[in-house]
Amino acid sequence: MPADRMRGIFTRDGFRRGFMEGMALLPGMIGFGVVFGVLAGSVGFTVLGASAMSVFVFAGTAQLLALHSWGGSGTLLAAVVAVVAMNSRYILFGAALQPWMRGAPPLLSYASLFLLVDPNWAVAMRERDMGRRDIAVFVGMGVASMICWLLGTIAGSAFGQLLGDTRRFGLDFFLPAFFLSLACDFWKGRDDVMPFVAGGLVAVMFDRYVGGSWHVLGGGVAGSLAGAFWPRRRAA
Repeated sequence: MPADRMRGIFTRDGFRRGFMEGMALLPGMIGFGVVFGVLAGSVGFTVLGASAMSVFVFAGTAQLLALHSWGGSGTLLAAVVAVVAMNSRYILFGAALQPWMRGAPPLLSYASLFLLVDPNWAVAMRERDMGRRDIAVFVGMGVASMICWLLGTIAGSAFGQLLGDTRRFGLDFFLPAFFLSLACDFWKGRDDVMPFVAGGLVAVMFDRYVGGSWHVLGGGVAGSLAGAFWPRRRAA
């Protein structure tokens, strides 16, 4: 039977394999969760509230962006739009997973997508390329990621209450620093100067004159448009 006609399966061995691969991410996921927990406590979240957000939202960068706007006036729409734009990549992730999950019970497939994060999506694509169709690998790694994220959130939220004002330690700069590190991955050469400059300038202007989280959306749109329409040099 051709690989693209095989039915998706769910096995205990696959879940165990995915879970153990996810445990390898434990230091990074817990560290990321700790930072989120500390920042959540600094804007008024209880340990229970921060933990509930990590379980039911389960989207690290989106949660950090939401914290950036938490408690501000008139920023809800901007925060929602920015979070949706940031997580729009999961539309493409889900589309790529659909052929791999084809044939599995719909309830299992759709419930599994709640655990979709970047690491287990990459693992699912690896499994697909190897001709494997065990959805349990994807689920096992997602469960491991959620456990690590939740443990970090609880630890950070509880510890953050002892720190007081987190700005004394520079933790309020974590979100800008995190996104700056992500932006560095997109740098391919001098042709990328204009998108970076356009996005940065528009973001600064929005932050100065509009406020809220609109600078995230404005800078992202400006940088994307500059990247799409700015002429690029032809490769030799």
